[in-house]
Amino acid sequence: MKYFLIFIITAIISFGVYLSTYLGAYKKVDISQATEGPFKIVYVDHMGPYHKIIKNLEVVEKYFKLKGQPCGRTFGEYLDDPQIVEEARLRAKAGCIVETIPTDLPADFKSGNLSARKYVVAVFTGSPGIGPLKVYPKVNDFMLAQKLKQDGPVIEIYEIHAIKEKNAMTTTYLFPAK
Repeated sequence: MKYFLIFIITAIISFGVYLSTYLGAYKKVDISQATEGPFKIVYVDHMGPYHKIIKNLEVVEKYFKLKGQPCGRTFGEYLDDPQIVEEARLRAKAGCIVETIPTDLPADFKSGNLSARKYVVAVFTGSPGIGPLKVYPKVNDFMLAQKLKQDGPVIEIYEIHAIKEKNAMTTTYLFPAK
């Protein structure tokens, strides 16, 4: 029984180490202040848990792939604070940052611009799935130290560098600040 317990504990620890390595929990977060934008965007509205936004991102990516246009940078603009709004009512925009906005968008697609403005910018090469646990607290600490306040929804820009390589993704987090 003693050896079985040791085996189980070792397996759990090993899995935890593997998972944190795979997700990039050990990777650093680079934080700065910069003016970013303007961005031309094509998107669909998302409502519900933020971690389920990927389906909407894939819809927009598929549209651009079928048109033969690149969608190298996808984004999520997270409009509500998940600590205040219930999960089922969370709103976001999910789409692509583009050079030109197509004129023949499907009925449920929208387009627009994100104006240039000042942001606290955080760059992370780990999984965006751990961003709320790894990136957001570091940005909050940075903003407190700089006496800044968040002034609008967070935008996460996802950029895949190579499909065949693991962890070949960069997420740039834009926190509007004043």
